[in-house]
Amino acid sequence: MKTPKPTPARVVRRILEVADTGMLAVDAHGIILEANTSLCQMFGYTRDELVGQSVGRLLPADLRAAHSRYVRDFANAAESERSMRGRGELTGCRKDGSCFPLKASLSKYRENGDWILLASLHDFSEQKQAEEERVWQATHDALTGLPNRALIRERLANALDRSSRHGRSVAVLFVDLDGFKPINDSYGYDSGDALLKQAAATLEAQLRPDDSLARMSGDEFVILCEQIDDPVAMSTLAQRLNEQLRQPFVVNAQEVFIAASIGVAIGDGAKHSADEMLRDADAAMFAVKRQGGDGWRFFSGDLHEEARQRLVLTRGLRVALERDEFSVLFQPIVSVTSGRVAGAEVLLRWTPSDGPVSPAVFIPVAEKTGAIIPIGAWVFRQACLAAARWATIFGEAVPYLSVNVSTRQLDDPALADVFEATLRETGADPSRIVIEITETALMDDVDANLRMLRRLAELGLRAAVDDFGTGYSSLAQLLRMPVSLLKIDREFIDGLDKRRDSRIITSTVIGMGHSLGMRLVAEGVETAAQLAELSAHGCDYVQGFYFHRPLAEEAFIDIVRREIAPFLTAPDDPLYFLVYVSEAVTPLDRAALAQLLDTSRQRNAALGVTGILLYQHGCFMQMLEGRRSVVEGLIAKIYRDPRHHTVRISARGALSRRIFPEWSMGFRDMSELPGTPDFDNWRQRTQELLALADDPATSFAFLAAFAQPLNPPVGLPA
Repeated sequence: MKTPKPTPARVVRRILEVADTGMLAVDAHGIILEANTSLCQMFGYTRDELVGQSVGRLLPADLRAAHSRYVRDFANAAESERSMRGRGELTGCRKDGSCFPLKASLSKYRENGDWILLASLHDFSEQKQAEEERVWQATHDALTGLPNRALIRERLANALDRSSRHGRSVAVLFVDLDGFKPINDSYGYDSGDALLKQAAATLEAQLRPDDSLARMSGDEFVILCEQIDDPVAMSTLAQRLNEQLRQPFVVNAQEVFIAASIGVAIGDGAKHSADEMLRDADAAMFAVKRQGGDGWRFFSGDLHEEARQRLVLTRGLRVALERDEFSVLFQPIVSVTSGRVAGAEVLLRWTPSDGPVSPAVFIPVAEKTGAIIPIGAWVFRQACLAAARWATIFGEAVPYLSVNVSTRQLDDPALADVFEATLRETGADPSRIVIEITETALMDDVDANLRMLRRLAELGLRAAVDDFGTGYSSLAQLLRMPVSLLKIDREFIDGLDKRRDSRIITSTVIGMGHSLGMRLVAEGVETAAQLAELSAHGCDYVQGFYFHRPLAEEAFIDIVRREIAPFLTAPDDPLYFLVYVSEAVTPLDRAALAQLLDTSRQRNAALGVTGILLYQHGCFMQMLEGRRSVVEGLIAKIYRDPRHHTVRISARGALSRRIFPEWSMGFRDMSELPGTPDFDNWRQRTQELLALADDPATSFAFLAAFAQPLNPPVGLPA
C-alpha cells in the first residue's frame, strides 16, 4: 500500500513547526489564529493558551493600546497584500511577566475575504545584551563603573545645550588625587585599584542625585553639576571634597592618606563648549597642583591665557623633535681645589620658529603631557654623543656629563633599556655620565626609584641628587640609593655670604655628604664671597655664572683645551712625581698657611702641577706631580726658599697617571694647630713626618692614601 503524498498545507504546517523563528497569525481584530512551537516556547505559553486570545497578551500592558491601533491601521491600509520585508524592534512580554527585545516582520493576505496578519518574531536578547555591554564598555570605566571621558563629555555637551535654553549655569570640577602614585607603587596595583574605588565612592557620596561623576584616567575624576545659580555652592562642594579625601583610607589593613587638587569651571552653553569647560577645569586643577595640591581653585582669565599657552606648547612639543628645534648647552662644573672644569651639566633649549621658549615654561608641560619621555631620550643621546667625541679629544682628562632625568622618565619602565641601547649605539663611556634627579622626584616613590637607579647603575651610570636640601629625604632613604653626588640647591648658596643659617646648612650638607662618601656640587655660585665660603667648608665642585654661563659645545671644548694644556706631557718630558719633607724656619698660624696655600695653588695651576701638602707642627711633607722639568724646577726653588730648612727628597720617579688630577694643591693639617704657635715646644713634634720620609715607599703610599677618600666616584674624572 502506497504512502500518500503530503499535501502542500501539511508541508507548510511542518515547516512552521520546525522553524526556529516564532510565527504568529492574527485576524484584523488582533485575535491570535495560530502560533508555532518556537513562538510558544519564546513566550512560555502553550498553543491552546494563545489561540483565540488577543495578541496584546504578548506585549507589556503599557504598550497594548498603541499596538492594537497599529494592528487595525495595518489591516485597513490601502495596499491589497504585503509580503514580509524589513524588521522593526518591539518589546515582548512572557507569561511570567518578564520582558525581552524582539525583532518583528509583518505581512498580510486575504483568506475568504478576511485579512490575515502574519508576524515573524525573533528574540535577540543575547545580541541586545552584547551590544549594550559593548556600549557600556565604550562609555564606562571598567574599574569603578563610572562614566568615562567620552560619556562625561557627551553628558556635558548635552548639559550645556540645556543650559543655553533655560539660562542656568553648568559646573565642572576636575579632581586629581594627590599622593596616589606612591601608594600604588608601594602597595601594588591591586591596592591602588582598591583605593581608587574607595575614593570614587567618597566623591559620589558628596554629590546630588542628578550630578555626574566620571573617571577620566589614572587618578583623575570629573564631576558635572547642572542648574548652578550660585558659585558659592561649588566652592562649598570643593571644600567638602577636600575634607573628605583627607580622611584615612584602609588598604591592605593599613591606613593610607591622600588629598586632592580640584579645579572648578563654571559656564553655559551660550559661551562655552564641552572641551573648553574640561580644559578650563583642568587648568585650574593644574594651578592648584603647582602650589602644592590639597586645595581647590576657580578657573579665571589669567588661567585661560595659561591654558591657551599650554595648548600651543603641547602642540609644538609634539613636532619639535621632528623639526629639529631642540639643542643642548653645557654649563661647566668647576673643581674648587684646582679651579679647572671637571664636568658639565647638559641643558636643554627649545627654539621654535617664533622664538626661544624658556625651559621653566616648556619642561613642566612636557612632563604633564608625557612628551618629556622622547625628549629626555634625545637629550641623553646628545650627552652620549658629546661624551664619545670628548673622549677622543681629552683622553683621561675628559670632563664628565650630567644629564637631568625627570619624574615622568623615572616612571617609564623602558628608560633603562633606552639608555642601554643609546650607550651601545654611541660607544659612550657610562662612567663619564651622571644622571641628575631632583630630591623631590627621588623621594616621590623611593622603592620604585631605587629599582630604576640600580638598573641604571648596572649600566655603569651614576646618580646625583639635584636641588638637595629642598625636599624631604631622610638619611636612611638616601643611604639606600646608589648616589655619588649631592648638588646643593642655589637657594642656600644665594644667602651663603649673608645669612648664618645658609652657612650652617651648607656646611652640614657638605660634611654629611663627605661622611657618606659623596662629592658635593654647589649650584648658582655667582660671587667670589660664595666661592670662598664653599672652599672653606670643603665643597668639591661649583657651578654658576661666577665661572661660566651655559656654553655651546665648541666654546666648552675651547675652555677645557686651554685649561689642560699645561698638564699635557711630551715623550722627552714625561709625567713625574716627587715627595719631599722640610721644616719651616718659623711655625705658621692659620692665616699664614692660608696665604701659602693660595699662592701655591695659583702657581701650580698655571704650571700644570698637582699634588698634596701635609703640615704637622711646623713640618711639611709634599707630593708634587707634573712634567718632570717643571717638578724639578719647583723643588729647586724650594731648596732656595729661605722659609724652609732641612729640605730632603724622600721619593721621585715616573707616573703613569696623576694621583691628584684635580688638586692644584690638596692640603691636610695633621696637627691641632693653635691660634698662636707654641714657640717653645713646636720643634719637639716635627719628627713624625721627617721620620716617615726615611722610607720612600711608605711615604709615597701614605700621601697617595689621602686621595682615596676624596677620589671622584666612578663616572667622574679620575
